[in-house]
Amino acid sequence: MDELISTRIKSLLDNTQLFLATHTDQAQWSACYPLICNLGEQYLQLYREHPAALQAQLMLYKPHLSYAANLVINQCVITTALCISQRYDNELSTLYISVSLVENLCVSEQLTKLSKQQPFNQRDKKVWQLRHKLAAKVLLTAKHPTQQITQVLAKLIKYKHALVTTPKLMLYDNGSIIVAVANILATNITCNAAKQHINFYKAVGDLYLRTPNLFAQQLLKTLIAHIGAAVPGSRTLYAQQNMVYLATDNEQRHILINTAHKKVHWYRVKAALCDQPVQWLCNDQRILYKVWDTEYVQPHGAENSNPNTLYDLLTRIRLQQEYSYRRLSSLLEPYPQVINRVCQAVTAYNKEGLVAKDLKHSLSMVGYNNAPAIIQRVVFEQLVYAIAHPLQAFLVKRLANMVAILSALVCHNKQHQVEHISLALYAYSYYVFGQCSAQLSRKITINNSQDNTLDTPIAAFFGVEQLDTLALNQHTTSLLNDNPWAGALLDAEQVAKSKLNEPAKLWVAFKAVVQIVFKPTISLTAWQQQILEQQLQAQGWQDKSRFFAKLNTLAIANSI
Repeated sequence: MDELISTRIKSLLDNTQLFLATHTDQAQWSACYPLICNLGEQYLQLYREHPAALQAQLMLYKPHLSYAANLVINQCVITTALCISQRYDNELSTLYISVSLVENLCVSEQLTKLSKQQPFNQRDKKVWQLRHKLAAKVLLTAKHPTQQITQVLAKLIKYKHALVTTPKLMLYDNGSIIVAVANILATNITCNAAKQHINFYKAVGDLYLRTPNLFAQQLLKTLIAHIGAAVPGSRTLYAQQNMVYLATDNEQRHILINTAHKKVHWYRVKAALCDQPVQWLCNDQRILYKVWDTEYVQPHGAENSNPNTLYDLLTRIRLQQEYSYRRLSSLLEPYPQVINRVCQAVTAYNKEGLVAKDLKHSLSMVGYNNAPAIIQRVVFEQLVYAIAHPLQAFLVKRLANMVAILSALVCHNKQHQVEHISLALYAYSYYVFGQCSAQLSRKITINNSQDNTLDTPIAAFFGVEQLDTLALNQHTTSLLNDNPWAGALLDAEQVAKSKLNEPAKLWVAFKAVVQIVFKPTISLTAWQQQILEQQLQAQGWQDKSRFFAKLNTLAIANSI
């Protein structure tokens, strides 16, 4: 039998308060990281299944829990809502929820004083100032892999101030912005003794107007669209009775309850609500937990993403297979957006730079032999450019620059088709973006102490340090099993330099150029320089300086 929603909510809220007490006992520090992971996954899973039940916690102050617990619960719910509304995957979402859980781990006592407007003593001031460092110390002492959490923690104070008071300060870590926004909103809406907390929508609106950060503004707009015009758990006046709004059904009828009697009275109404989205003290166990078990409020999953039909299309197009117009037309018919992109993509293959009128016109421009590679590239671009990640714009730009470098490297070699080669880079990047989302960053993870027998992995240019090579190999070869450049790319990273063939050496040369462009402070090894010079000659570049002059015309830089 499935566990009741009420039981899961109560367990999650109570366990959040228990977690906040772990810092007081050093013997429990080793259990902190597993608890964080477990609670983060619970917030995410429960929200996906029953978003209204968790959104309601933003309106319901639980007096049996501490102020700190109420604040952290609110921040975790808002963080989860932000991640769901942005369509982030489970790994990335759990990371940001985990940071929200741990941010106030060591300052429960100080938060209570703040809520009551009591002055801090000297110890309180020091603990408050060092709260993120103390939380990081608790995590790092247990020697768990918490680097990603502590990296976000280290930026939060600066980012929160910058979002509301420092318009000229550039903020580059959008993941830290997500947690900072959640904290600002949670602080403003959480019920306190001085009754200075404000309406949820006012909190969102005020922050939207105050912050100059475009990413934060986009987050707030998407959050409002995601939650809707009324927050579950908010009090409302209907038919001259005080009621509580719970949800809106598929027929756009609002579900309200009246708890003034021993038995809960339920209503479904189609009317404009005059609700009050301000958090209020709620001791009623029926509102806190039990109403979510009834058939009147059916659990339903929050939308995360649509089925990846474009990925399915990739698996059905093969590079070396001969296609007729009828066959290609049949394959692409369900994907009008792909056809439109193909019509635009063929402009690079005719001297006039014309956009094709339709699919048949496109195929006549490029020929049926080249069509599969062009279609695959178009699909890969759509998949990669649609990635849901705080660093999406940066990642897409970095990949586009790398493709431009690859094109410049082989542009003189008439035996190579850059379309075919670049497909391997797209497939590799698509795996990294999808499966290593929590590791992705602007940082380039190359150092001089790396294994000198193997070449730099491409993932390092996206901040990824650890990669499941078996899964990467399976993913890449399954998509491009008839493209020899895919195997060559994998060999360039996983095979000893003494055993590399010519196609793999081309990838080594490509990565050497990428390193020169994006990480010039780290010198190439002697064997990287040797392979680069050999490959430049093999690709038709008689002079190394001419290649780099060509590269300069592309205006590629290590942009942040």
